[in-house]
Amino acid sequence: MFNNKANREISLIAEGIRKAFKAVKTELDDHLDAINQNTAETQANQGWLSELDAKINKLSERLDEIELLINPDRARKMDVKLTPREQEVFMALYLSKGLSSSQIAKHLGFTDDMVNMYLFNIMSKGVPIRKELADDVVVFTLDPEFKILQARGNVLEIDSRIASQLAMHNL
Repeated sequence: MFNNKANREISLIAEGIRKAFKAVKTELDDHLDAINQNTAETQANQGWLSELDAKINKLSERLDEIELLINPDRARKMDVKLTPREQEVFMALYLSKGLSSSQIAKHLGFTDDMVNMYLFNIMSKGVPIRKELADDVVVFTLDPEFKILQARGNVLEIDSRIASQLAMHNL
């Protein structure tokens, strides 16, 4: 009799534990579904933000083109003086088809923060640098028309020593 009573109590306890685990599993499955939905929303938003960033960059490029049409003198001669370090960063972009700030930093032996500051300064001075997202990494390139303009007339008056020094090191 003691055995039957103990077996029933164990069975009841085991059933209670099964119900508790089933309830926990159901709750965890609900949380997992919510997490999956949030992940899908986040990925969709990231894609949308990337598209929006690309459209903003295109608008910015078009505004630069309009400005060059309105002020053709700006295209011929710029009153921009880049520091030697800014010239090095500019030449790294000029000689490449696009680099991240980390790649520029590694090539020039600068820190990422230094490169970002120089890029900001260069852009603030009116040099048309494009930012594009490639594989979730921001890549910087020179506007192709400005690159041609620089090649034809050295509008930024880049020091020939800096240009030749960086040209010798392939990017």
